[in-house]
Amino acid sequence: MPNQQGELRLGVIGTGCIGMEHIRNALLLPSVRVVAIADPHEPSRQTALAELQHAGVREVIALERDAEMLQLSDVDAVLVCTPNDTHHAVMRQVLASGKHCLVEKPLCTLISHCAETVALARQPGGFGGTAPLLWCGMEYRYIPAIARLIQEADQGLIGDLRMLSIREHRFPFLKKVGNWNRTNERTGGTLVEKCVHFFDLMRRILRSEPRRIFASGGQEVNHKSVDSDVLDSAYVIVDFQSGARAMLELCMFAEASKHQEEVSLVGTRGKLEAFAPSHGTKQDDESEVNFRRCLRSSKFIAEYEERARPPADLECGTIVEAHEKIDARLMQARLQSPEMSRDEPRRLRFG
Repeated sequence: MPNQQGELRLGVIGTGCIGMEHIRNALLLPSVRVVAIADPHEPSRQTALAELQHAGVREVIALERDAEMLQLSDVDAVLVCTPNDTHHAVMRQVLASGKHCLVEKPLCTLISHCAETVALARQPGGFGGTAPLLWCGMEYRYIPAIARLIQEADQGLIGDLRMLSIREHRFPFLKKVGNWNRTNERTGGTLVEKCVHFFDLMRRILRSEPRRIFASGGQEVNHKSVDSDVLDSAYVIVDFQSGARAMLELCMFAEASKHQEEVSLVGTRGKLEAFAPSHGTKQDDESEVNFRRCLRSSKFIAEYEERARPPADLECGTIVEAHEKIDARLMQARLQSPEMSRDEPRRLRFG
């Protein structure tokens, strides 16, 4: 995918909150160069240009329309960071251009649009007759502690997987241009806009497909004074074809939490837990436990049906706690440079 010089020349479509995070993360990669940005909102374009100039990037093409960027021959790949309801139209142009693409979640807001986009992506493109690469950003798989949980689950360390619980307690949706993220029509709804990460984790970790879903949610606290209909809290239970069950607990008025995300996976022989830091965390604290493995005693498993008393602590099994290191540069990438005027918190990216 890089050019003959081994450099990936990147274009960013949409330079709002999430587009800025991608730009900051791209700046950390020596083989990646941001060469173009596109956004119809002038303040967003200027914010991105200021950020790039602060980082020492001088030669950047700033455009109002993404279609113009897709005509540039020196753009190898694009990031699509536009509002959710625009993804379908933008992706049709991107895929027609033959450029590689990472699109922010959700892929689209309608199932029919998702299916069309995937079908277009599978058609041969302009790279020697091969289809360009398309990935919908599901980066929660790569949060270090969660990545270790996935790895150990894949290795079978806790036996057959039976129960998965994911809890996110976080801050409300931030203000964005035109408040596009405050309505179901434009976002696809909170469980699509925000929680698609967790449904992706469920399918990846359990390696199975859903067969039945129960859900209950509401708009209990947030955005009641504005024209908004998005949920701010919900429980979702998913039964999987493998027989495993998963549950999501979402609360978006619980920013005063030690962990923003907590994942608990239980198998027949033990349990794995992973924790992601709250959004205000600026440094990686290696003294903090963010991963835990709890293995049941094989002796207790063999004898439990005949036992009349609860097991003592030492009879239950073993617990191993650890810290999976997070690159401090990635934690800093969400922070504002001195020239920036916005002070919105940025979603923490791991990679």
